[in-house]
Amino acid sequence: MGLLESIKPFWPLLFTFVLPRAINYYRVVKTAIRTRPPPRPLPEKTGRGLNALFASICLFLYASLPFRGALEDHNIFVVTQSHLMMSTDVLFGRLALMRENGMLTSVDEALKSKLTSSTVRQMYLAFGPSTLLKCTFCHPDDTTSYLLYHLPTNVLGPHLLHILLVGIATSEAVSGIEAHHWRQRALIGSLVLLGIDAYLTSSYYPVINPSMPAPAGTFWLAASLRYVTLCAFDAAVAFLIYASATRRFLLFSAPASADPELARRRQEEMLTQANVSLQMASTNLRAYSVARNAVLRNDLLKATDDEYWRAVVAFEGSEGDETLFEDEEVQAALAAAYGTGKIDVQTMRRETAAFVANVTKGL
Repeated sequence: MGLLESIKPFWPLLFTFVLPRAINYYRVVKTAIRTRPPPRPLPEKTGRGLNALFASICLFLYASLPFRGALEDHNIFVVTQSHLMMSTDVLFGRLALMRENGMLTSVDEALKSKLTSSTVRQMYLAFGPSTLLKCTFCHPDDTTSYLLYHLPTNVLGPHLLHILLVGIATSEAVSGIEAHHWRQRALIGSLVLLGIDAYLTSSYYPVINPSMPAPAGTFWLAASLRYVTLCAFDAAVAFLIYASATRRFLLFSAPASADPELARRRQEEMLTQANVSLQMASTNLRAYSVARNAVLRNDLLKATDDEYWRAVVAFEGSEGDETLFEDEEVQAALAAAYGTGKIDVQTMRRETAAFVANVTKGL
């Protein structure tokens, strides 16, 4: 009762403006759903683009898995359940208990010599062990040096590979017009993801409590989120391409005239396909004409051909085909071949007779 009293002053607004518009929008959507064009099969070229995006999703999904790396690639503070300011000897003593035969590896020894100060340990949590060990120009007093080494390999590399895969998947030569229609938007979205990732990597340094056990490093969290985000982006692009290519969703059921450029490209593609089909048909007819001339010039082959068509004419003139067409299995086979449940036998017989008469008029 209190809720009704609280919204009572808004009743005129709801019943005057909101409710009529909501009903109108519902009717518009309902009409659009009923009148939208039927879905169409997925074009073969568009399927190639979707396959490329699926390969990209699988690649980045595998890269996001936390167990893909060796123990050296994991956060040693999380593995050993140690806090940030723990003594180096104690920290790596715990790590040695997790190694085979209780011996530290060469990577562990290199990290042990590096993780001697709080600043370096924070750089380790922010940029990972690879940057800490392989950077030859990095200095603990200059965090920018670690960032300059970290960005190309860990941020720019995956995003540039992603942009390449998206470009291939939306290329008109590979995926056709439907996928190419989303090319500009997909590439802009990929560049936006790259910019956001680079900005967060270079500017976000969370405050870590030195006494907190097992501090989570942003390097490992960002690595997983980066690849998961790329997977979600590719899945969204694949959905948009599939929806627009098959017209299975209301958002993409607008007529082609809504986008003149896309309509023009579709018409060009249809004309190209029609020309190719006509050329193939012309080639087949030419080949048939050559084969027919070869048959007519050979006495033995011509006699065999004439005998076949005499048998066809005799069959058409007999009464045996009456019961043949009345057979239920023949009716079912004809219906399946013609795509309809009703077969006009008389019309089909007239068309067959005209065809046979045209072929055998020279006999």
